[in-house]
Amino acid sequence: MISNVNKLLFIIIIAIFLIWIFNYILIKLNQKYLNNKIEINNYSKIININVINYISRFISSTFPTLIVLLLIRLILIEPFKILSGSMIPTLLQGDFVFVEKISYGIKNPISNNYFIRFNTPNRGDLIVFNYPNDKSTKYIKRIIGIPGDKIIYNYINKEISIYPNYNNNKLLNNRIIIKYSDLIFSNFKQVFCFKNNQIIDYYTTNNLNKQEHYIKLLEKKESLSKLSYNVLINPEQYDQIDYYFKQNENNISEWIVPSNNYFVMGDNRDNSFDSRYWGFVSEKDIIGKAVFLWFSLNEHNNNIFDKIRLDRLGILK
Repeated sequence: MISNVNKLLFIIIIAIFLIWIFNYILIKLNQKYLNNKIEINNYSKIININVINYISRFISSTFPTLIVLLLIRLILIEPFKILSGSMIPTLLQGDFVFVEKISYGIKNPISNNYFIRFNTPNRGDLIVFNYPNDKSTKYIKRIIGIPGDKIIYNYINKEISIYPNYNNNKLLNNRIIIKYSDLIFSNFKQVFCFKNNQIIDYYTTNNLNKQEHYIKLLEKKESLSKLSYNVLINPEQYDQIDYYFKQNENNISEWIVPSNNYFVMGDNRDNSFDSRYWGFVSEKDIIGKAVFLWFSLNEHNNNIFDKIRLDRLGILK
């Protein structure tokens, strides 16, 4: 399915390019008219030459740059704003990241098929993708399983086991070692909003008002594929395993990643709607790899001096 944004960008680029070409032809015809002094009846009455020349110069100087910038947005880099807390503590709501769209190769922006492949997505990569059940919605998650992996998620201790190149129980001893540190108290809390003594909403934050009801969260370091990052754990929340994505005859909380697909999870393990619940991400739906955090805005802080979080800017891992 073609992204509506990509489709619109492609149409705009084509339109701007055609206008630029048409303007170039007009410039050449105008030069020919001036050089040969071709007489055109009532030309000056129909068109204001000065206005036309100004517009023509503007198109000539601006449109090539505009085309390059739009092509960069379409093919190379896309900005993405973090709207949810599913990637806390790695990414916060209000973070802005650059997504490198050629991390894995150069795609046809219309069909999403690769022209050229550089490499394949790796375990631990932070990827932005079109949500499989609604392609107009974009998610950001961390790749946990690549094609051929068997993923087992222990929803009691919130830890993962991965068996690569899994085939009919033959390679169960070939387990990838995922290291976990001890649990520590996190600066983040799970805050609950009440109305008429009923919980109507909840969210994760490290900023609290005194009157808010919250649960202290825990963190531990997860080391996967030479990457280390912290994951957030709610000690009082259990996964809704009845809503887990069930794959064929596999046991609940066990999945085998099909070819050309990936298993993704959020770092906020108890507050992330991810592959555990809706399945796999197709390679065609991957937009790119999140590589750089270039701006961060604390939208819930009313202090203008503390709204911009400059300490968060940098390379993502």
